[in-house]
Amino acid sequence: MQIFIPKSAAFVVDTLVKAGFEAYIVGGCVRDSLLGLVPDDFDVCTSAKPEKTVALFEKTVNTGIKHGTVTVISYGVPVEVTTFRLESGYNDFRRPQSVEFVSNLKDDLSRRDFTINAMCYSDKTGIIDYFGGLDDLKNGIIRTVGDPDLRFCEDALRILRLFRFCSTTGFKAEDKTLKSAIKNAHLLKNISAERIAKELKRTASGKNPSAVLPLLEKGIFKTLNPEKRIEKIKNLPKSESLRFFAFLQITSSDLTKTLKLLKCSNAFSEYALKLNCALNMSVKSRTDVKQILNLLENDIFDLFYYKNAIMGEDTKEQKAIAEEILNGGEPYKISQLAVNGFDIKKSGYKGNQIGDTLKKLLNAVIENPELNTKEQLEKLFK
Repeated sequence: MQIFIPKSAAFVVDTLVKAGFEAYIVGGCVRDSLLGLVPDDFDVCTSAKPEKTVALFEKTVNTGIKHGTVTVISYGVPVEVTTFRLESGYNDFRRPQSVEFVSNLKDDLSRRDFTINAMCYSDKTGIIDYFGGLDDLKNGIIRTVGDPDLRFCEDALRILRLFRFCSTTGFKAEDKTLKSAIKNAHLLKNISAERIAKELKRTASGKNPSAVLPLLEKGIFKTLNPEKRIEKIKNLPKSESLRFFAFLQITSSDLTKTLKLLKCSNAFSEYALKLNCALNMSVKSRTDVKQILNLLENDIFDLFYYKNAIMGEDTKEQKAIAEEILNGGEPYKISQLAVNGFDIKKSGYKGNQIGDTLKKLLNAVIENPELNTKEQLEKLFK
């Protein structure tokens, strides 16, 4: 079984091997390659100590040299190279307090989270799989390497990663692994809100978003409730923002509070709150569509996708109207008016009066596009 290794990673592996060290691509890139996917990046594990790796390559970045990781810039591409290691002392349920560099590959792979992520490969050796990862890939199973309680107590983020992998691969969690994840779910209180949000977002973007239901049923997220409609998220386009909005909108008892608790970015929070507001707006006429365009602009199509996939509404006609408005250049926002704030200010309006007047003019133009000339609008506000 052969895996394609891009020249950036192949150069790193070959250079380390020629220098007398073991080196393999490892983890997610092996898993994804075996699943027929194109990996986002290629990581390398090696018997070379970090300082040896640094000495072998022209351009490196000491991204985590204390823990054995050096980023090699190969053909302009960053490749993470990590020394075989063992970890211990996970006092914060996230990061090891100490790292011991080792020379044994199996020891290094034994510290990894799931069997499907604990395989490595080189063109010379082929797949190296000590823990049954190939069988689990074949059978569609996610299981931990070794004792699941130990793996989850070492790093509680692995609990969320379990459900994320179940969603993105469509695999099932092995029974013992699933029970352990639910039992240890309280440890997620030690994980940052940003990390939790990132994993939930990736889970919502997978083939099977409802994989996370057992975790929601545990009640560990204060404002998220189990909701069977999560299953419908897979019918949405593969937009991470739209799917994460759908996930939060469906499960949140208070969307605004949830966005703050998960410390979502300002950009995503604004997107989500506007979309949520639009869900309660009427969409019965061309004027209604323009009002929603004023709020959402091109994100209006995400609204239609949501209504169709999650709420079961037929939005073809609404979508067609929105496309006509956009393609025809019909005004729906203040910046499209034939007059601006300076024009209104010249007529004696001040402060909030200017903004209020522009809004009134926009409403008039939305109802009657033919009014959108400077002469007509000046008649209105004068």
